[in-house]
Amino acid sequence: MIKTVTRRPNQNRGVVPSIVSDGISALRDELDTILTNWFQNSEHSTGMRSFSPLLDMNETDSDYEIKVDLPGMQPSDLNVQVTDNVLTISGERRYENFDQSGDGKTPHMVERFHGTFSRSVVLPSVVQRDKIDAQYRDGVLTVTLPKSKEVRRSQIEIKT
Repeated sequence: MIKTVTRRPNQNRGVVPSIVSDGISALRDELDTILTNWFQNSEHSTGMRSFSPLLDMNETDSDYEIKVDLPGMQPSDLNVQVTDNVLTISGERRYENFDQSGDGKTPHMVERFHGTFSRSVVLPSVVQRDKIDAQYRDGVLTVTLPKSKEVRRSQIEIKT
């Protein structure tokens, strides 16, 4: 017995491929996250671990503001530099080795990231280097980078 399948037009035809591609994109993003975390948490030949702190970048008409979560660090552990139009924030969070501290504590879980880090952000335009401000409060580093006057937006009057 031979069955004949008749294909009917499907108005939702475009939806199915987009659902599949969205699922594949989500899977790809998840794998990227897993692999990134795997390599960031692996021991380097120096015995130091590295991590990548999270950051946010916002823009106003006059400046860029970058906030980086760095809980438990001291300003002396941080380095902020601007080269050309690239902001680099680096530093080191030291590991609390309880075995060597002599305080009798034995670690059972160590999940807080430690080691060195370096994050670089390409700035969309030139900034006024002499007016850059960096503040560290409550575990958050806030770097404010005023835009160069040449790149600030201004409204142009249209004459008639």
